[in-house]
Amino acid sequence: MYFRNFLLRALQAEDAAHLTPLLREISLSRGQPLFEPGDTIETLYFPSSACISVVTVMRDGRQIETATIGRESAAALLDAVTGQPTASRIFVQVGGSALALPAQVYRQRMSASLPLVELTLRHARASAQQAELGVGCNLAHPADGRMARWLLMTQDRVGDRILPLTQDYLSVMTGVQRTTVSLMANALKTAGVIDYSRGQLTILDREGLIARACECYPVSERQFEALRSGGD
Repeated sequence: MYFRNFLLRALQAEDAAHLTPLLREISLSRGQPLFEPGDTIETLYFPSSACISVVTVMRDGRQIETATIGRESAAALLDAVTGQPTASRIFVQVGGSALALPAQVYRQRMSASLPLVELTLRHARASAQQAELGVGCNLAHPADGRMARWLLMTQDRVGDRILPLTQDYLSVMTGVQRTTVSLMANALKTAGVIDYSRGQLTILDREGLIARACECYPVSERQFEALRSGGD
């Protein structure tokens, strides 16, 4: 069976033989909630074309994204394998397909497979690095550079230049007000880098977007490509 998801594609043959029959193909809708803070992760979601957002919810209701998970990995992987409740809100950012697996099945297989433990740790490490990079990026870089980086990361994970994104979602992802998002999106549209209409954003000039992204994007891209190739 061919997997679009990089983690599943990197499974050793014996691990794949145990897990593949229990995978269930599902369709995820944009905005669909998966987990709330305090939830135990009962199901692992391995996106194929969907993109999942992990956000921290502040006391006043504000949401700040800490991770974006697409075809390179699985959502809430570390919480699932440790059996600990998640501290984040996790929802579908871009609708699409995914494969679902009971978390208990994955944990049981890990207890019998050192290669699966090593693969899981590599992916958990990549998620932690993404969160760390995001903290530094939000503090050090202007909003327009962060937005360009985030759009590129989302395109990498979805595998398509057409992204069904509303300004409300872009506001959460970039951590700025909706009015600021509108100004930045209009500037990119005027420059011919993107097209944006009625909740659908199309990347027209990827190289132009890369030129506008902050210095964190090449780091994110290297992490993504390392997972694609199965390296670390």
